[in-house]
Amino acid sequence: MEQTGLSPEPISPGAAAPAPWRAPDPLPGSFDTARLTLRFWKPPDAAAMLAAIDIDRGAFLPWLPWVREDNRTVEECASAIERQRGKRERTDPPADDFTIAIFERASGAVIGGTGLHRVNHAAHEAEIGYWVRADRRREGLCAEAVAGLITWAFARAEAGGWGLRRIHIRCAGGNEASQRVPTKLGLRMEGRLRKDRWVDGRGWDDTLIWGVLVGEWDAVRHVPKGPGLI
Repeated sequence: MEQTGLSPEPISPGAAAPAPWRAPDPLPGSFDTARLTLRFWKPPDAAAMLAAIDIDRGAFLPWLPWVREDNRTVEECASAIERQRGKRERTDPPADDFTIAIFERASGAVIGGTGLHRVNHAAHEAEIGYWVRADRRREGLCAEAVAGLITWAFARAEAGGWGLRRIHIRCAGGNEASQRVPTKLGLRMEGRLRKDRWVDGRGWDDTLIWGVLVGEWDAVRHVPKGPGLI
């Protein structure tokens, strides 16, 4: 997808509520950043997905319990990819989960995963989640992928984007590595939910929330506009 303008942010105080968001039809295809390509997982990716996770499965714990319960074989990865396809193609009720793979452009290697999750159709909002294989961390790849996904999410549907108006990221209070991504991108920290989630082996933990609106995002530089948003 080429660099495009963002979805407009309604500003009229007397305007009626917009219609609920619906996924573009057809769904957006892919988005390139400087080093990465973001696109949906496909059945042939199952073995590469497994290999990326298996480099150090324990590195994802305790924050991503699905690595303990699923995606343990090529067959399970293939089933997960098929479930993801079903979720994004669902029409009744409307789809609200779009899992996306992260690939290195130069090599085609699987770097990790991200996605637009828990879509709030009325608010035109989605949550971004992410993971990166253990041997490619601390290269800035996760932040690059998330920044690209925010730009893609905010781009107008007719320009190949998703047409959303708000993005948020949630991280466990103890997951410092995950927190570095929205902090590095300069997103606004919007709040803390105290002891609202259970983390195996750690107990009750806080949830930290970062957010950004379409009007606050620079689609060319893939960062918030101006200072003061942190």
